[in-house]
Amino acid sequence: MKINRIAKIAGLAAFSVLAASATAPVSAAPRNASKATRISRSWVNLKTTLDQTKYSVGQPISVHLTATNTHSSGAYLKFTSGQRFDFSVSRIGQKETVYTWSAARMFTQALGSLWIKPGQSEEFDASVGDEMGQLKPGKYQLVAHLTNSPNSIFAAPVAFEVVDTGITLTTATDKTSYTIGEDVEIGLAATNRKNGVARLPFRSSQLFDVFITDESGAQIWNDGATKRFAQNQHDESWKKGETKKFTSRWNGSSLGVSPKLSAGRYRVQAVLQSTPNVYAAPVFIDITE
Repeated sequence: MKINRIAKIAGLAAFSVLAASATAPVSAAPRNASKATRISRSWVNLKTTLDQTKYSVGQPISVHLTATNTHSSGAYLKFTSGQRFDFSVSRIGQKETVYTWSAARMFTQALGSLWIKPGQSEEFDASVGDEMGQLKPGKYQLVAHLTNSPNSIFAAPVAFEVVDTGITLTTATDKTSYTIGEDVEIGLAATNRKNGVARLPFRSSQLFDVFITDESGAQIWNDGATKRFAQNQHDESWKKGETKKFTSRWNGSSLGVSPKLSAGRYRVQAVLQSTPNVYAAPVFIDITE
């Protein structure tokens, strides 16, 4: 069963530890048991993947967890609350945790369970936010685990890097309130704040995109969806203090099955399509009848 899969998954190595089975419960290995013994008795393999390996400061980091039952019998995991997983982030080479996913979240205090059939998987999606402050440039590792009791199941750490591109992207709309079907003019400004030339690599002729999402987070429209771009890898350069401006126009309709929008608040998110992406802080608009 897949739950809200939102990220493109890249294959990474995984590490599993002890899980229990409903048909043949397995007790925790003794403390003096060897690592090899514990791994040989493992039934559930937890794997962590990220959508990228390099991010710009402030860029969202999507995390995908896959818990797979590798045994011939079903795996029955017990939980003491509504929380099913957690993960933490630390700088590589340092023990101090700089981000914990559960730190700013609340969970129902009720016993729960998860049944995974032989060969099947349970999947979870989350993201590293800025609840504990933006991650500064540097190399990090993320360690995820299921919160089953008494023996949590851990995945192997995955590494990623946060870089400062030197480019700041800002977004503005021509108004803050529109009627349904009215055009929305969107302006982007990418400014080099480095004390010198800034360069960003691009995978194609598409330099930016703009995403419109509704209050539920569902994507309504994006600028590049109906356009074609030359697949030419190239670098874009900014002189010291230079600002490059771009414009986009949303015609107020949805790219989904129904072009009719409902009144509400919508999120406008702009991003440079560089490697890594550079994100602007989102802006919000209201659409009325």
